[in-house]
Amino acid sequence: MDILDLERTVNPDWWLRQMEQCDWTAGRFLHTMITGGTFHERCGRSARVLALADGSRLVSFCVYAEKDNIPDTDLTPWLGFVYTNPDYRGRRLMGKLISRAKEAAREDGFEHLWLSTGETGLYEKYGAEYVRDMKDAEGHDNRIYRLNTYGFYGWEGADVKARISDYPGIETPRDLYNALWHVWRKETCAPRMQENWSEDNRTLGQCSITAFLAQDIFGGQVWGVPLGDGNCHCFNVAGECEFDLTSEQFGDKQADYRTRREQMRYEHFRKPEKRERYEMLKAGLKQYTG
Repeated sequence: MDILDLERTVNPDWWLRQMEQCDWTAGRFLHTMITGGTFHERCGRSARVLALADGSRLVSFCVYAEKDNIPDTDLTPWLGFVYTNPDYRGRRLMGKLISRAKEAAREDGFEHLWLSTGETGLYEKYGAEYVRDMKDAEGHDNRIYRLNTYGFYGWEGADVKARISDYPGIETPRDLYNALWHVWRKETCAPRMQENWSEDNRTLGQCSITAFLAQDIFGGQVWGVPLGDGNCHCFNVAGECEFDLTSEQFGDKQADYRTRREQMRYEHFRKPEKRERYEMLKAGLKQYTG
């Protein structure tokens, strides 16, 4: 399945016709805004319609927007008009678009993405946290949810400053995460895990080479926690800042960072394949930031 940005895709009318035919009134209203030229007026100049396509079928869509139907608030950006075709429901496919909306928010410099809905128990499975009720423009109560755009361990305090300037734009671990999101790939994943790597789990098998690259940039130490299978999972400590850029590969589980042993790169790089993957990741980051 492919993620599309409707304003930038080929033949947007094809997808808009399917949106118009959906079984949801709000989806048809979104179609009217887009075709009527009022979409950006209502949702903001940088608003985007993200869609998930299965071949030529429209599976899901949502809007990443500067503003929602909640007046008198400085909360931004918003996730709205979230819809999935009935034939595809129950497979959590909307998670792909939510992940893309989070990526867009990170790129725009935001730590949170906001959602206004009347639903309960629907968005929590995607990590949304209920914050409070707020009234929309019509005076109706709406449940306001917050989604963190970062999900790696220690992201809240990951503000240690880079010690080198080799990678323009990389000033904090969050900046590094943003860049590596576009660099991690199957070839940089540990060989034993490559068959399970996907863009939905980009950090899988990337821990040691990522941690040593982060050490290059931010200094500090690389530590490892045992996984119980003879391997360890690597993360970083730089000054008072402790972070794990690849923790999301474990899903809802979290490593026990209290059980740790310092990791030395000369020990890890005894394996030629690991050294090669590290150099590949480093070159990819250099190209992306260059």
